[in-house]
Amino acid sequence: MKTFLFVLMTAALLGLAGCGGSSNEGSCERIAEACHDKDTGAGKPHECHESAEGDATDDSCAVIEDDCVAACQ
Repeated sequence: MKTFLFVLMTAALLGLAGCGGSSNEGSCERIAEACHDKDTGAGKPHECHESAEGDATDDSCAVIEDDCVAACQ
């Protein structure tokens, strides 16, 4: 019985951990969307657009997201 409860509790905790997701999820997409049409090949919108693509991660984009979205409005 103890083993069954341990397995059940472990499965529940793993399920909760998987549902949370990153608080930065979607940062790169938001930057790319905001800056795509404003990207003229130079300047802050271009830098932001390039930084949100390629090897970018949601964590790396989260650091610049507010500044970039504001620059591309």
